[in-house]
Amino acid sequence: MTSGPLLLEQLASLTAIRDLELMERSLLKTLYGFLRPRSLGMVRLNSKGQPTMEVAYREDRYEAFHDDLVLDEHVAMADEFLRVSDAKFYSAKTDSGVLIVFALTSTRSGRSYLQITLGKELSRMDSHMVSGVVQIYRNFVSLMHHAQTDQLTGLANRKTFDECVSRVHELIMAEPTLINPERRLPKSSSYWLVMVDIDHFKSINDRFGHLYGDEVLVILAQLMLSSFRENDLIFRFGGEEFVLIIRCADRADCLVTLERFRQRVEERSIPQVGHVTVSIGSTQMDRRTYPTTIVDRADQALYFSKRNGRNQITFFEDLLAEGLVSVQEIKTDAIAFFDPEEDEIES
Repeated sequence: MTSGPLLLEQLASLTAIRDLELMERSLLKTLYGFLRPRSLGMVRLNSKGQPTMEVAYREDRYEAFHDDLVLDEHVAMADEFLRVSDAKFYSAKTDSGVLIVFALTSTRSGRSYLQITLGKELSRMDSHMVSGVVQIYRNFVSLMHHAQTDQLTGLANRKTFDECVSRVHELIMAEPTLINPERRLPKSSSYWLVMVDIDHFKSINDRFGHLYGDEVLVILAQLMLSSFRENDLIFRFGGEEFVLIIRCADRADCLVTLERFRQRVEERSIPQVGHVTVSIGSTQMDRRTYPTTIVDRADQALYFSKRNGRNQITFFEDLLAEGLVSVQEIKTDAIAFFDPEEDEIES
């Protein structure tokens, strides 16, 4: 097992990180070095208790799964037990050894658990040590969540988007080496970057006041959270503009998903304000294209939706095929986004 000084060094590294995925990896690395378990990983569940992501870790190799997940019966029992108990962890004997499950995070959208399989039960000292490391992780995740969240809507903020978009870009077409060869690679799918803008939002603020404008933003955020999958990423970009990174089988699947959301917004009646609509622009994320270029393409598609009647969805690829836009690479971080207040169009 890891010595005390080395464990303290690893804890210092853990608390210096300001990226959730890197914190997860650092937590697993710390515990792997301390326990040398037979297996180590994490699982995330949605609010219904269904698995949305599983992570396996071994010797600095971190592998995530999103598709065709089946919740282990022992983890399901741990979930049920830890949600109503004050116990620090759940333990059960399995064919692989002793499974130990610690609760990591719990939010309205779901919860996550740490899974450790050992050859024997944790000793009293080791259980206190692991519990302490897990609590440190929880505390820093809470602080990070506050820093990365838009305080009005509860969505991730612009700073978080800037950090996430490059990481998602790196994942596209990546071919991981499986820790467990029996696990299947995810089904073929693609990532789509989507920009959403509330139509005539300035007019809403002018007519009803900023309190009602804020209410519109909150309701739209709620509609997004209920319309898209929990693995999809949703950000408030600022003002009335939102950005999503969603995973779909193809363009047709993406269109169905976005159209369903657009209709839900259009049909929703907001007290005092009435009905509002959104304009949407989207483009497929490509590993060969700079992230800043991808964002610019989605913004061009959004601009087209706003200029041509609003309350519609436009794909950059369709504009390109029709010769309405050209392909340009943007290698810097400087992107000028469409500003509806500077180019207000009455429809």
